[in-house]
Amino acid sequence: MMRRWRSTAAAAARGVARRSVTAVASTIAVATALLAAQSIAAPPAAAQPVAGPTVTLVQVAAIHGPAHLVEVHDSRLYVANENTLTLYDVSKAEAPVKLGSLNLPEKIWGIRVVGPLIYAAADFYGLAVIDASDPKAPVLKGRVKTPGQAKNVAIVGTTGLVADHMSGIDIIDVADPARPVVRDSYFLEGYARDVTSSGSLAFAIDAPAGLYTFDLGKTGPVEPVGSQQSARAPASIELGLDATGRLDLAVLVGGGLLQIYDLAAPAAPVKVATFQTPGTRPVRATLLGRRAIVADGREGVQIVDLSTPAAPALIGGFKTAAPARDVAASSTAVFVAVGTDEEGEILVLAPRR
Repeated sequence: MMRRWRSTAAAAARGVARRSVTAVASTIAVATALLAAQSIAAPPAAAQPVAGPTVTLVQVAAIHGPAHLVEVHDSRLYVANENTLTLYDVSKAEAPVKLGSLNLPEKIWGIRVVGPLIYAAADFYGLAVIDASDPKAPVLKGRVKTPGQAKNVAIVGTTGLVADHMSGIDIIDVADPARPVVRDSYFLEGYARDVTSSGSLAFAIDAPAGLYTFDLGKTGPVEPVGSQQSARAPASIELGLDATGRLDLAVLVGGGLLQIYDLAAPAAPVKVATFQTPGTRPVRATLLGRRAIVADGREGVQIVDLSTPAAPALIGGFKTAAPARDVAASSTAVFVAVGTDEEGEILVLAPRR
């Protein structure tokens, strides 16, 4: 495949895109009621909300203060509000405990957590590496300026892939977290919006329609092993695993839809369904087994059953008073950021028992 690069000057004229954040694809369950695992159905389909077994969420706590990004890893919650990253202990979901925080010079669009390190895509500041070995006092360990605007990051071994709104996918050597180095960039057809990974595979999306597969297990330059222009205005991507831990599913959010892809052949994803949520403008999603938990704007949180990916079904939700902006989940709770940049909070929800 031909590799191309876009100069920062030329790309800058194309403007700045809106937020593209992704959260690490999660395979742990919120509760038994949220778990299922079935094989992917092959025929493509367009789906509308379908009633099914009801999953009821109830609020058990709240963290006051606005946030545009929430991620959870083990028993720790990571919250971004503009350029501030704050850590919470959520081992007891009903009683979150604030730990520490760190300010970066630019807005934090996306993070990935690897052990004690937090990799943050921080707009024109680039990629920041934060050491949270002491969660009460996270510190900046390293940083590298990317060619353009960093929107999210995926980590595969000692390689970071940054979705850069201007240059495409930036390939960064993070073998020494204190001194990350940009090694290359791969130009995408549109504006890079998000990137995520599972094992040696990474998947990137761009606007208006691109979906790309990278295999970092291959030797040689990092470039796609597959690409297509089949998505509809994708803004974020989440990956799902089957019951055996095999990567087999991707859910893209964008164009007012959930877009479900079969990854049985990762280099050639197949769109098997689209799904319109009640709010008609889903913002973000996270995957828990065969359930998509969706931040659905003014309609709050939706739970979509993907047991049969070609036939998604709405099975529950929680109506929030303010618009839902982002969502994350642990083994015991769902965390949803609601409100605006000026006024908001994080609601902590749990399945009714």
